[in-house]
Amino acid sequence: MAYRTVTALGALFVAALALGAYGCTSMEGGRVHSAADYRARVDATKEAGVRTVLALSPAPDLGGHWPDELAQEESSTSCVDDFGVDDGDVTRDQPLYSWDLDFADPAAYRAAVDHLRRTWQGQGLSVKDLPAPRQGEPGAGLPGISTTDEDGIDLSLRPDWYSGKPTVRADGGCMRHDGAYDDVGADTSGGS
Repeated sequence: MAYRTVTALGALFVAALALGAYGCTSMEGGRVHSAADYRARVDATKEAGVRTVLALSPAPDLGGHWPDELAQEESSTSCVDDFGVDDGDVTRDQPLYSWDLDFADPAAYRAAVDHLRRTWQGQGLSVKDLPAPRQGEPGAGLPGISTTDEDGIDLSLRPDWYSGKPTVRADGGCMRHDGAYDDVGADTSGGS
């Protein structure tokens, strides 16, 4: 009986240590990735947004541009070091892109939302309906949808909160990594 109690207490102690270590890592913002890992996340986030824009039917008017040319890089105030744990060369960034779109009319936008929902569901993704802004708000009456793709990138098609324009957003999430964002794309190999 005492052996079982000691064994159970030991297992509980080990589990508590593991949970505490996980909690500390989570509070710190997760593991530190390499600059190359972050660059890959930036590229994957932008590509997921481009794929979303290309999947819209009826297609929005892109003014003769390719979607990657119209991507607007955004910043997020939620990706910050609140606890002061990032020291040295560690930084946090959040790949976040948006595309402001022009549809022929509200009916074309709604049809594109429905088509994108079916496309995402066909890929096995769970789709969340986003309610339309209310009367008097930007984008009133235009519903939206969102999902998280197989790479953990949050995607949405909805009216922009400020302008009301139909907008695709791709959010790669906050990531701790080595090096400043400006250095991530630089060639550090010494080659030409």
